[in-house]
Amino acid sequence: MKSALISAAWNSDSWTFETLQSHYKTLVQYLNLVDMGTVLGKGCGTPPMTGRSKYLQKAYELGKKL
Repeated sequence: MKSALISAAWNSDSWTFETLQSHYKTLVQYLNLVDMGTVLGKGCGTPPMTGRSKYLQKAYELGKKL
């Protein structure tokens, strides 16, 4: 099975997604999944913020790979 991680957060600090990424990698390994990639939208606290970011296009491209 394939897996992907797409998440958004208001915070844009470098450590924002550290724990989430660690947990995701553990689940992928434990469940023997194929990791297709991640999109971690830092600084995407509102829909307009997300829409203006580079992450919307990245999420779209990742979705096309699935």
